[in-house]
Amino acid sequence: MAEVEVTPAWGMSGRGAADRAPSTQGVAVPVVVTLVEAPACHLCEDAKSALTVLAQSYPMTVHVVPIGEEPGRTLMQHHRAPMSPLVLLDGQYFSSGRLPRRKLERHLARLQRGEAHE
Repeated sequence: MAEVEVTPAWGMSGRGAADRAPSTQGVAVPVVVTLVEAPACHLCEDAKSALTVLAQSYPMTVHVVPIGEEPGRTLMQHHRAPMSPLVLLDGQYFSSGRLPRRKLERHLARLQRGEAHE
């Protein structure tokens, strides 16, 4: 059996990981992050950069939705976001405007530990 390296955010890692029974403890389910961006928005670019960095440590899937398209407009109206970027975590409102990075990282860490949503 070939040995597979798995990043710690996804579960077991290191030598012999393939020989042990899989464990659900420490296995994080990827968070779906939806970012509604506006054109020429420096806060949107900043949020995308921050998400790129956080994605190296936490499992996530990022969907970028342009505000100029119907899905983006609908999300902005539904969540009553006053400004871009609108950030949703698993479909729930997280922030609008400047992305609170530390708050997001704490939230992702709680999810990775298996703690429930706030």
